[in-house]
Amino acid sequence: MFAKTRARLTLLNAAVFLVVLAVIGTVVYALLRAQIYDRLDAGLMAAAQRFAPADEPSRRYEQQLGAPAGEAGTAARPPLERGPVVLLWDGQGVPYPASLADAGYESFYAQFGAHRSAERPVTVKIGGHYYRTLFLTLPSPLLLHRSHRPPGGADADGGANGGANGGTSSAFVGGSDSGGTGSASGSGSGAADPASSSSPAAPIPITHVQAVVNMDAEQAMLNRLADWFLIGLGLGGALTVLAGLYLANQALRPIRRSWEQQRRFTADASHELRMPLSIIQANAELMLMHPDRSALEHSEQISMVLAEAKRMAKLTDQLLLLARSDSGREELLLGDVRLDELIRHVMRLFEPLAELNGVRLEAELASGVELTGDPDKLQQLLVILLDNSLKHTPAGGAIRVALTRRGQQAVMVVEDTGEGIAGEDLPHIFERFYRGDRSRSRGDGGTGLGLSIARWIAEKHGGAITAASQPGRGTTMTVRLPAAPAGKRIGRFK
Repeated sequence: MFAKTRARLTLLNAAVFLVVLAVIGTVVYALLRAQIYDRLDAGLMAAAQRFAPADEPSRRYEQQLGAPAGEAGTAARPPLERGPVVLLWDGQGVPYPASLADAGYESFYAQFGAHRSAERPVTVKIGGHYYRTLFLTLPSPLLLHRSHRPPGGADADGGANGGANGGTSSAFVGGSDSGGTGSASGSGSGAADPASSSSPAAPIPITHVQAVVNMDAEQAMLNRLADWFLIGLGLGGALTVLAGLYLANQALRPIRRSWEQQRRFTADASHELRMPLSIIQANAELMLMHPDRSALEHSEQISMVLAEAKRMAKLTDQLLLLARSDSGREELLLGDVRLDELIRHVMRLFEPLAELNGVRLEAELASGVELTGDPDKLQQLLVILLDNSLKHTPAGGAIRVALTRRGQQAVMVVEDTGEGIAGEDLPHIFERFYRGDRSRSRGDGGTGLGLSIARWIAEKHGGAITAASQPGRGTTMTVRLPAAPAGKRIGRFK
C-alpha cells in the first residue's frame, strides 16, 4: 500500500519539479532570444528605412560602376559578418546590392528573394549559415540609376571609393527625374557627369528593400543555451526523482506511523473486548450446564461475569472518550478550579485503598493554586496517576503528591516508590494499549488506555505530562498546567 503511494508521490513531485524547471528554462531562453532578435531587427529596420522614400516618386538612387559586374564571383558567399546588407529588389525579383562593395554576389543574394512575402523579420538558413532578414514594401518606387563611368574617370573616383569593384560609387540624388541619369552627387561620390557616359541606362523602379544580417554567432549562443538547458533538464530530472523520493518518505512517515498506531489500536481494542466477552460467555454457558444449582452455588461465576462486564464497560467508555477526542468532539466544561482542593479530595478517596494495600499517602500542596479547566477531567487525570501508582507500589511503600507554582505554571508531581518502568518501555507508556513487561499487566484490571487519556487531558488544558522512572526505585509523573495569574482569572480555553 505504502510502496504504491510512495511511487505516486515521487512521480508527482518529480513531475512538478520538472515542469517548474522546464517553464523557467523556456522563459529564460525565450527572453534571451527575444532580446537578440529585437536588437537585430532594430538594426535591420534602420538600415532598410534609409532607402525607403516617403511618398517622393522623384527620389532616386544612383550607382556608378567603373566596369560592368562580372560573373566569376557570383557563386561565392560575401563577408556578411561586417553588418547589415541592404538589397534593392525590382518588380522582376532581381536584387541590386545597395552597397557596391557587395556587387558581384547577386546569385547568392537572389536566394533571399523567397522570403519577400514575410510580413515580419524571419530567420533563414542558407548554405549552413543563419541570417536574419527584413523586407519592406515601398509605398512608391525608388528609382535606381546605374551608369558606367568613362575610362578616364577611374583615377578621379578611385581615391574616394576604391576597392575590389573597379572603383564604383553610389549616392542618393533628389529632385525631379526627367528619365535621364542626372548627376551623381553626395559626399565622396566622385562621379563624372553622366552626360559624358556613352549610353545612359533607363532608371530601375525598386519595389522592395531588404536588409540581411548574419547571425551565426547569436544562433550558436542560442544553440549552446538550448543544449545546456536540455542537459540541465536531464540532471534536474534525476535530482527531482531523488528529491521526490525523499519528500514522499517524509510525507508518508507520519501517515505510516499513524497507520501503524491505528492498526495496533484496533487489534488491541478487539483483543481487550474479546477477552471479557469470552469470560462472560464461558461462565454463562457453565451456569446453563447446571440449571439445578442455586444462585449461591453459581456465585463465583456470577461475580466473574459482573467483574468482566464492569471492566468491559470501563474499556468501552475509555474507547469512546479517545474516539471523541480524536475527532475533536470531546469538549471541556471549563470553570475556575482550586487545584490544591481537588487533589485533597481525590487523595481522600484513595486513602481506604492505600491503607488496605499498606501504602502510605503523602501530600505537599501549595495553597491558592488556581486554573481554568474542567474539574471532572482534571480529577480523572489525577485518579489515573494515583491508580497506577497504587497498583505498582508494594506494601510498605509510599506515594507522594506535590503541587507547586512555578511562574505561570501549576506543577503537579505524583511520585511513588514502586517497581518502576523499564527504560525500553518508558518512551511508550503513553501509547494506547501499550503494556510493559512489569509496568502493566492485564491481571491488574488495567486497560492500557489510562495514561493515553491522562496525556490527552493535560494537552487539552494547554499543558503536558512527562514520566521519569528507574526500575526498582519508583516512578515520577509530572503534570504542568497553565495557572491563573495571581489574583486574576485566565479566562476560558478554546
